[in-house]
Amino acid sequence: MGSVMYLRSAPGADGHTDWRGFEEVVTRKVADLDSAATVTHNARLKGRLSGIERQIDVLVTGRLAGAQIKIVFECKRYERSVGLATVEEFIGKLHDLEADRGVLCVFGGITAPAFSRLAHAAHPQIDLYLWERPRPRWEDLEEDFEEVILSRDPATRRLLYVNPKTGL
Repeated sequence: MGSVMYLRSAPGADGHTDWRGFEEVVTRKVADLDSAATVTHNARLKGRLSGIERQIDVLVTGRLAGAQIKIVFECKRYERSVGLATVEEFIGKLHDLEADRGVLCVFGGITAPAFSRLAHAAHPQIDLYLWERPRPRWEDLEEDFEEVILSRDPATRRLLYVNPKTGL
């Protein structure tokens, strides 16, 4: 496998951004890496093996040591972890497009079998960019909850936090 990069959620890549916004964040970050490269969001190329037009979240092309290089970025922003089927589909797309390298950008998690499959991808190599989901801070949660004392007796006093909107 190529490299694994763990990233913290940046503004614009948090829970308020949909999958399209996540793709745009990735496109901007990739464009900032190399001003000489051509970076295209939502590109389309015809697959050599399938003969059909394939959609690419972010396509990077450029020249390196006189050779034309093609890097395909796939962005996944799911509520669940990315699984093996998604990784297998991406590997198939890379072969169909004759990509020199692939980058799987995941906002959230990835299952152990999917990670293992990425680790054993030989050609093309695949990098994994893994954005952590922001964890809620107590201050953010506190405003949605109120403190309820279940017992006035100090020996048995327990606190319960109840969401006033739902009563739970």
